[in-house]
Amino acid sequence: MSGAWEAGEHPAGFAARFTFGAGLLHVRSDLPEAIDGSLTPWSDRYHGLVLRVPGVRRVRRLELAGAFAGAEPDIVAEPGALPDPARYLTLYDLKHPGIPGTAAFRAMAATGADPGLADGEAAGRLVARECHRWPGVSAARLFPAGEKLLHLAVQGEGPVVRRWLDDEAAPALLRAAGVVGVRWFDAGEGRHLILCELQGPIWPLPPGVGPGLGPAVWSAYRQQYVRQAPGE
Repeated sequence: MSGAWEAGEHPAGFAARFTFGAGLLHVRSDLPEAIDGSLTPWSDRYHGLVLRVPGVRRVRRLELAGAFAGAEPDIVAEPGALPDPARYLTLYDLKHPGIPGTAAFRAMAATGADPGLADGEAAGRLVARECHRWPGVSAARLFPAGEKLLHLAVQGEGPVVRRWLDDEAAPALLRAAGVVGVRWFDAGEGRHLILCELQGPIWPLPPGVGPGLGPAVWSAYRQQYVRQAPGE
């Protein structure tokens, strides 16, 4: 996957360009309602372990806002091509995309996983590289988290995605009430994730996806949990 490397193998200069928010581990889960009662306690314990791993900066857990979930009109994604909306979305902000491949992260995952939450059919995982954010923010702190998240998975070439974001999507979203900012991540194989952070009760209408892009899936989530690593 072009968006992920083993630790220490990311291209020369990558760390200098993306000293903050360089990586994202994006985990979506459609878990059975029968385990909802044990999900929060387990997640809190597990995420405490995750945040001890060097290079993990923040963990967020979000739940699908059903009224806002759905596909972009007239654009249908091929099965498996893009992340479909799921009941739960967990986002791990990383110092670089190689963190999930480190020995420390693998050891944590091996000891902290719960069989009811580790079912391969119940979860999907992407490792992505941050390409840009609107507006730019200080590299000394994490991008501020909104109470809600407007989420887009889109297929396309990087330059085409960037032009659409620069010229259409980001300006339209940043004018909407309650929008904190927009982040763009490359998940490899032509897949991209656009995260629009929201605060307050107003949801902006998603901008249309340009004709130069392929399949796209819009969804929206409400934040249930956010915790930063010590010292971040």
